[in-house]
Amino acid sequence: MKQGSKTDEICLVKVLRHIGDLRDCLAHFEINTHKDFESRRLAQFATTQIITIIHGLKKSIKPETLEKTPEFNKIKIAGARNVASHEYDKVNFRMIFDICTMLTSKKVSAEIRGVLKNVV
Repeated sequence: MKQGSKTDEICLVKVLRHIGDLRDCLAHFEINTHKDFESRRLAQFATTQIITIIHGLKKSIKPETLEKTPEFNKIKIAGARNVASHEYDKVNFRMIFDICTMLTSKKVSAEIRGVLKNVV
């Protein structure tokens, strides 16, 4: 990441923090499958809020920075956020759970940390 990409750096640090929040939320509500997720309404609210925040942060990151985080970049957060925000009664909990699983993977966090290490 070049100097002048302070916004990207700030956003990526916040994304990591919210990924941690997402991990904590899933652990707190003992969410291990999409079926667990379907039956825990507070977990649904919390995770969709976190996804919405991550979506906003991702939109603020420059495309050239996102290219350096292919695992994070390929996650279709916008789709999950739109469904969660606009069609809550029709939410595909499997899709939301899958997004949470991808976001909380060690590979995504390691990838983001790797980009942050290269900040000058």
